[in-house]
Amino acid sequence: MDGENDDSAASRKIRSFLFQRLLSAAILIPLLLTLAWSYWGVVTVVSILTVVGLRELYTILQHGGYRPRLMLGYTVGVALCLASALKQSLNVTFDLTLLVMFGAIIVSLVVEIRRYEEHSKMLADWALTLAGAFYIGGALGHFILLRSLEYPLDGGLLGFLPMPPGAAWIYLVFGITWLQDTMAYFVGRTFGQRKLAPILSPKKTWEGAWGGMAISVLVGIIFVPIFGLPVSLGMGALLGAIGGIVGPLGDLAESFFKRQVGLKDAGHLIPGHGGLLDRADSLFFVAPVLFYCITILT
Repeated sequence: MDGENDDSAASRKIRSFLFQRLLSAAILIPLLLTLAWSYWGVVTVVSILTVVGLRELYTILQHGGYRPRLMLGYTVGVALCLASALKQSLNVTFDLTLLVMFGAIIVSLVVEIRRYEEHSKMLADWALTLAGAFYIGGALGHFILLRSLEYPLDGGLLGFLPMPPGAAWIYLVFGITWLQDTMAYFVGRTFGQRKLAPILSPKKTWEGAWGGMAISVLVGIIFVPIFGLPVSLGMGALLGAIGGIVGPLGDLAESFFKRQVGLKDAGHLIPGHGGLLDRADSLFFVAPVLFYCITILT
């Protein structure tokens, strides 16, 4: 009887967990899809999420005994987002992103020189602060670049909507990433046998990864006629396949951060999902990679 009770309790826990995930998704997804229509709405949300993501990352580092420079990291992360936005709106000829990155390196090093002390992790603290800002701010800033894409849409099933072209590309990135993650989860739970990365993420399996890849390719294909994306069905399949490859790698990268300091979740911002980094880890890889693939291949 004890075994049956344990199984029942575990089943209830799983159902409660899934309900939390679905409820959170039902609230957040429509909000994000709506905000994608507004250019400055995207800029604002991306800037806020950059600070939230950096807070979670720096908390992870603090748990590992490091002392990241919080205000430096937040400032640089948001500045990278604004650099992406202003480059498009002001149509400047030089790269504002590189200006922010190298300006941050030089200025912060001067500050570190002045505050030098006998602290063995001082250099690591500085380096991890900027690396985190470049990673979070730079990756999320690509949603601003995606929203800036102006390749005309070719009608599509939703052509009757006054949809900005950049919003359609953001929807493609979201669709590939979210459905890949969801399918990988359920296929892995049902059929998973072979561990994908047993040390970094013991629950991930090759079967789940292949299931996620399949749905990523399918999303890449069907989103072309739905949104009227100016690419062929084959190109849509290729974008889906690329997203299906790099998405899980982004997930494993975030697992790497947490494993280094012995944490399970990066935060508790989203019920059923953990922190922002737990939910958006795949997007940190998919958004930049697909942006460059789209700009090169379109």
